[in-house]
Amino acid sequence: MHKLLEDAPGKEMLLLGNEAIARGALEAGVAFATCYPGTPSSEIPEQFFEISKETDLYFEYSTNEKVAMEVGAGAAVSGLKTMVTMKHVGLNVAADPLMTLAYTGVKGAMVVINADDPSLFSSQNEQDNRFYARLSGLAMFEPTNTQEMKDWTVAAFELSEETGLPVIVRTTTRLAHIRGGVKLGSLKPRVTKTQFKKNPFHYVCVPAVSRNLHKELLQKYDVLSEKSEKSPLNQIIGNGKWGIVANGVSFDYVLDAVADLGIKDKVSILKLGFSWPLPKKLIANWLKSVDKVLVVEELEPINENEFKAIAQE
Repeated sequence: MHKLLEDAPGKEMLLLGNEAIARGALEAGVAFATCYPGTPSSEIPEQFFEISKETDLYFEYSTNEKVAMEVGAGAAVSGLKTMVTMKHVGLNVAADPLMTLAYTGVKGAMVVINADDPSLFSSQNEQDNRFYARLSGLAMFEPTNTQEMKDWTVAAFELSEETGLPVIVRTTTRLAHIRGGVKLGSLKPRVTKTQFKKNPFHYVCVPAVSRNLHKELLQKYDVLSEKSEKSPLNQIIGNGKWGIVANGVSFDYVLDAVADLGIKDKVSILKLGFSWPLPKKLIANWLKSVDKVLVVEELEPINENEFKAIAQE
């Protein structure tokens, strides 16, 4: 039996970050998984490939990322819990169906795992795919360790099912390939059969239909914003007057630096796990509580620019 199929809630297992994501999907009851394999995401579909030999999980290595997204979307709009995985440049290929999928939404649940590659360990560029959450209007989670990679994958499925929208989970190379202890949860049973309900006035995105769907997406975005404000994935750690903002693996670097410098009592760290939509009210109140702010992030100054705008407002 594949180790990720062990139904032993509470047991701790040493897992690769990507293995933890696969386990989280299994705990959420994923029934349908597609991918185009690309480092640093490749180990996730590798687990699904092996697991599909032992279970009724459907898995495919798709022709490319666009096909993976479209096949996964077909399952998700029919009511299945679906996961689609790819590396950062792959989302460029899959952007066309993803943008429209944000309009139509899903009937089951859909989690898109997108693995960025800062420092170009195995890629042709180091684009920052946090922009895709902003472009699509979809929620984005950014875990910081193996336990969160498992737990937040489960949470992403729950949010997708609740809102009827895909959720993007962004990882980076350092997170995808770390190993850490992961406390297992219970495995939900898979629902592998469903039926697509034809609705051309919702799924055929001609202009007259998409205008209404865009309004619905904006309304759902407001719901996501409120959820981000209250989400335990966003945390304030410490009550010092030196503010530090961090997301993803940058949060781990910050913890190391704070410990090495012995300044734990002087800092207040804002950890952004539910990183889009930004919890603007939480951020504004936090900014009032600190004297100065250091934004720690890889690649583009996305959070830095957002925080400057919030501070100005």
